[in-house]
Amino acid sequence: MASTALAQRDLVSPREWVRLLGGVDLAPVTPLPAEPVDVAIFRFADLPERIALPPLDAHYISFTLRGALLIERDLGRAADRARFRPGMSLILPAERENTWRWDAATDELHLYIAPDWLGEMAGRVGRAAPEPLARFAFEDRLLRSLAQALLEERRSGGVGGTLFRQTLSEAIALHVLRTYCAPADLPFAARLAPAALRRVRALVEEELAADLSLDDLASAAGLSRAHFARTFRASTGQTPYAYLRARRVERARVLLAGTDLSASAIAAATGFSSPSHLGRVFRSICGVPPGRYPPPAARLSNGRPAARGPSHRRTLSAGSRDPRVFRV
Repeated sequence: MASTALAQRDLVSPREWVRLLGGVDLAPVTPLPAEPVDVAIFRFADLPERIALPPLDAHYISFTLRGALLIERDLGRAADRARFRPGMSLILPAERENTWRWDAATDELHLYIAPDWLGEMAGRVGRAAPEPLARFAFEDRLLRSLAQALLEERRSGGVGGTLFRQTLSEAIALHVLRTYCAPADLPFAARLAPAALRRVRALVEEELAADLSLDDLASAAGLSRAHFARTFRASTGQTPYAYLRARRVERARVLLAGTDLSASAIAAATGFSSPSHLGRVFRSICGVPPGRYPPPAARLSNGRPAARGPSHRRTLSAGSRDPRVFRV
């Protein structure tokens, strides 16, 4: 059968990708764009005609919940074809063009993992930035249980919800690293040229309040995304994600110590999506919530407020709400 080619070949978000397939969300939840792992359940009608879709900006793992169906997938190399039953899964790595066809309606649990997050977790355990294997027609009860637990938390919540979601996200990423990524220690990597590193740092400082993406930073360095991520880590000892997070927290510290701005204003000025998002990340790095920083003794100097740091009151462009932005 003839393939239905889509003109758009840029990376798309998971929700846009599902929309192109006509998926219906069976468990709507409040979007949390700052979180690196997303989960949802969708219902799809049968897809008798082959459809070519643009590549995703996230790693995608599906779990069949309902229906027995024959799925065909073509990633531009060898095509996959297998009959799926409830409990079976597949993995589509990010940035892969993909063509699909299936012969029956189905309900699918979807898990999406941000590549930068998977790279961040890999760096913590001394591994190179990974790409999951494009697995097809397999079962993983543990990963499915973790995805279902994350969805249930997103839907109902509970005490310590943010910490629980973060813990699940870390467990999911580590399981994927252990099970579906080829092991590779961090190799010796070329470093960024000093001028390129200065341009990247300048961009971060100037546009800290904006939705900076990996593409933005790579463009400032004049490199591809993949090459930039490797050389930046070799040059700084941090992933771009970790560096941007650290700079946002440092800017928040300056504003907390030297201004009377509200928590909402400081969150907006430092690129956090909300005061609660600022609070979670700030506490994880500084050990105290923003409301208790700086310590009382540091707030006064000779009866006056402590000296202000560089002024950051100017308004920065919010930038596009690209799903690939570095939300920390």
